[in-house]
Amino acid sequence: MAKQFLTLNKDYAGNRIQGKRNYQEDEFGFDNSKPNDFLMIVADGMGGHQGGAVASSCAVKAFMDTYHAVSGRAATRLYKALQQANLQLALKAQSKAELKGMGCTLVGVAIHDEQLEWISVGDSPLWLYSAGQLHRLNADHSMKPLLQEQVRRGELTPKELAIHPDRNMLLSALAGTRIDMIDQSSTPIELYPDDRVLLASDGIFTLSDAEMCKILDKSLPAKKLANELLKAVNKKGKYAQDNTTVLVVDISDKIPPVKTTNSWRWQTGFLLFLFLCSLILWATLK
Repeated sequence: MAKQFLTLNKDYAGNRIQGKRNYQEDEFGFDNSKPNDFLMIVADGMGGHQGGAVASSCAVKAFMDTYHAVSGRAATRLYKALQQANLQLALKAQSKAELKGMGCTLVGVAIHDEQLEWISVGDSPLWLYSAGQLHRLNADHSMKPLLQEQVRRGELTPKELAIHPDRNMLLSALAGTRIDMIDQSSTPIELYPDDRVLLASDGIFTLSDAEMCKILDKSLPAKKLANELLKAVNKKGKYAQDNTTVLVVDISDKIPPVKTTNSWRWQTGFLLFLFLCSLILWATLK
């Protein structure tokens, strides 16, 4: 049976750095209060020093408060929590003139029944590290994918993409208005022993996939993995390094091998089939 509660620092952990920015606009949270119903969330604020920080903090709190307060399947609760977070941003922005125009990205991830589901708006990335490979799960709602397609077609060079003024422009965000684009998992993702889930803000893109894989492959508890990733970002010394938040969940030894279980069920069904065939044959001969 899967472990009902994960252990902070060992099984899951999160941390953030300010980078070269003058303020911190990232916010994150975990909810491990319900058995077999783990929630984690990241929001990356925008709208200046006060606005961005308020937006991300408000969105994370509203999302977490709503997720366990509403009923339904995980996918339904994720969607309702997102809408409530957006509503709270609208109300907060109306309360103070200086907060007008604030917003944030948001990714909410639910882990339950040996499966993962998510909902996201913006460009904050969610990855699954499995069998030595890093797989991006959610969509990137920035201009970057469109510009990368132009590179593929030969309309832009990789160097031009790297300095393109619109490369980080968001096509969708939570801002208390209509949400232009929402990415939600269509079906739950199966999790296996030794998988690791990585959720971050876009400051993590200072590292390459190979650099992240090298760290995630280490036999370390979640807290040390998160801190190693942030240390690697800092070590790059990138000019104007953005705020960076990293959340890690280690699935090692928490979930029974699903493939083995399925194999056992298949073998049992096959033996039962042979037994029934034997009974039919015996009755016919008799």
